[in-house]
Amino acid sequence: MQNKPNFLLFFSDQHRGDWMPYDEETKKRLGVSELELRMPSIGRMMQCGTTFTHAISPAPVCAPARACLASGQNYRKCRVYQNNVNYDPALPSFYGMLREDGYYVTGVGKFDLNKGDLTWGNLKEYGFSDAKDSEGKMDTIWASMHGKPGPYGQILENAGWMEKHMDDMIHRGRKDIVTPLPDEYYADNWIGQQAVECIEKLPADQPWFMQINFSGPHDPWDVTESMKNSVRNRKFPDAAECDFAESNQGVRQNYAAMIENIDRNIGRCIEELEKREMLDNTILIYSADHGEMMGDHGKYGKSKPEQGSIHIPLVIDSSHYSSTERQRADSPVQLQDLAATFLDYAGITACKELDSRTLRPVVDGREKSVRKCAVSELIVRREMEPFESFLAITDGEWKAIFSPGKGNRLYHLLTDPFECRNLCDENADQIHYLRLLLSDQQGPPNKIFQEYKKSFDA
Repeated sequence: MQNKPNFLLFFSDQHRGDWMPYDEETKKRLGVSELELRMPSIGRMMQCGTTFTHAISPAPVCAPARACLASGQNYRKCRVYQNNVNYDPALPSFYGMLREDGYYVTGVGKFDLNKGDLTWGNLKEYGFSDAKDSEGKMDTIWASMHGKPGPYGQILENAGWMEKHMDDMIHRGRKDIVTPLPDEYYADNWIGQQAVECIEKLPADQPWFMQINFSGPHDPWDVTESMKNSVRNRKFPDAAECDFAESNQGVRQNYAAMIENIDRNIGRCIEELEKREMLDNTILIYSADHGEMMGDHGKYGKSKPEQGSIHIPLVIDSSHYSSTERQRADSPVQLQDLAATFLDYAGITACKELDSRTLRPVVDGREKSVRKCAVSELIVRREMEPFESFLAITDGEWKAIFSPGKGNRLYHLLTDPFECRNLCDENADQIHYLRLLLSDQQGPPNKIFQEYKKSFDA
């Protein structure tokens, strides 16, 4: 019997699921045949492990998505329905379950488990043994403006860069300009260095779980001069149904540069694991909290039901722990399924109340799928227009979107990956089928969710 595996989860912020170094067949199916990304580190993980091409965020906004991951619950049960709410320590997390089983649980970067307070530091109440929590992109600015800089903001202030960085982030909008920051003070490079230093201190005498949370490729799409030079002469696929394609091209260049820079930092972390002879017996995972519209249908951001917003990358490379072969899994899965997957590999029995399904049978090649459908949902207060409340459900081929007051939508993703043709009127049976899947998977909403929804439905 092998020892319990270690886990190294690389987790980015706002990385849309089709912007990955997929094989040509997958890129064609996702409508990005001409997309070329230089991501050798994640590419090697994909070559050795399982790539889930239809992973969905249960709630496409930072704190709720991360609460779903931590708790292994869907949006209706995660208790974090907006970004201004902290994770409830009374809700068990897979972090705590791993720690109780003897794991050293640690991490660096933006966790967003206490985002409501704009505070960072001690995550032990959420199940960590130790962690270097830090702020995300715009939280760096807001916290510093209120005189309470986070760990990254403090670094910039001490080095004399905060004033220039703040001015750039507040006024840049979507301008195609580079950050004044040098490479060493760029957020994801600082997080990468924090991660390397954390890996240097990982215990050799007990299993560990480590999560590295990058702040990119979240907007605004600030890149250093060297990052911009790496993409300056490259053309990326235009956004779907977008009437500002020319200005969008610069944004897409920067978005690609940010993803590729994250990949470079992932490579640094894996190299450090190899130096410490810890790569063997370690499962590598890459994913993100939600996507980014990137100009599709004239929209930017997340919090939307379209694929650009809810589709996320997911790769699990267990080849250093057990004998597995490269494979592609096209069946729908959800971000919170990682919780049950970690517990399964650790030999911990997950409670039946979890909305998380272990992906290990797929990774091990024993099953083709663990879900019939994936669901993404968000309840947004009306004053936060142009955001909308919605529920989206997909079986990997068909996708329905239900939005109060806006009617239903239905798309055939295999032939229409950017959701340009609403087929709802001529496919009532398909809508009915997806509703049945939804009823089977979601179950009734809990009391906390009902009270939250009632508070602004009146």
